[in-house]
Amino acid sequence: MAHFYDCSQDYPLFEKEVTTPTQARKKSSKVYPSVTTILSIVKDDFIDSIYRPSKLVELAREFPNLFWRDIETLVYGTREQPVTGDTIGSAEFGTAVHKCIENKVLELMGEGAAGDDPYDEWAEPFIDWIDESGTKPFACEYLISSDTIKTAGSVDFLGYDADDKLFLADYKCRTNTKGRAKVYPKDCEQLAIESYMMMKATNLSYLPKCISVIIDCDTKKHYHKEWSTEDMKKGIANFKYTAKLYWNKRMKK
Repeated sequence: MAHFYDCSQDYPLFEKEVTTPTQARKKSSKVYPSVTTILSIVKDDFIDSIYRPSKLVELAREFPNLFWRDIETLVYGTREQPVTGDTIGSAEFGTAVHKCIENKVLELMGEGAAGDDPYDEWAEPFIDWIDESGTKPFACEYLISSDTIKTAGSVDFLGYDADDKLFLADYKCRTNTKGRAKVYPKDCEQLAIESYMMMKATNLSYLPKCISVIIDCDTKKHYHKEWSTEDMKKGIANFKYTAKLYWNKRMKK
């Protein structure tokens, strides 16, 4: 589902009731599509043209009584809910892990108590890494926008490294990682443009580094991918091209 943000104020506000470009246009010229919404128009030859349609057909036959949106949530795999043992969609599982990490980071920052969570085992390696690396947490789920690029994004984690330099991290729950950081170009493009927007918004003299934190759903181990400056520059350029295309195709009357 497409996500949109009202960027008319200093801090973007998520527009819960706006789910299409048409609704966004009617609401305000300052309602922008999210970073991930813009990136979604770039299709993969295998995933979008072969895997997704064939999986939808397979699931529809397996679960003939399910509504199509419920089937859609199962396309990219299922996970086991750690308490009930129920089968849930990968997106629901990932959201729960994200929230668990967020609560634990906020606890480190003195903003509440995380308490016990069934997803603790998937979250704790990141908290251990914060301590071992000398990282100072700054914010979770931080919203950043740009009037120039006309987009807004939510950064999973903002922190300062041992050299007191700001950096961004994004969590991805994946299976079959084979003991490595299983990443894709869109992972870099999402983080890189958010880093670029942070640099511009806060007048930093440097482009904050970006780390994709890959969480293996099966082993619960974490693998970090720090994107190179070259990768990030390419990601920024790719996103800007994609944003222009999105606005020309979807957001203009």
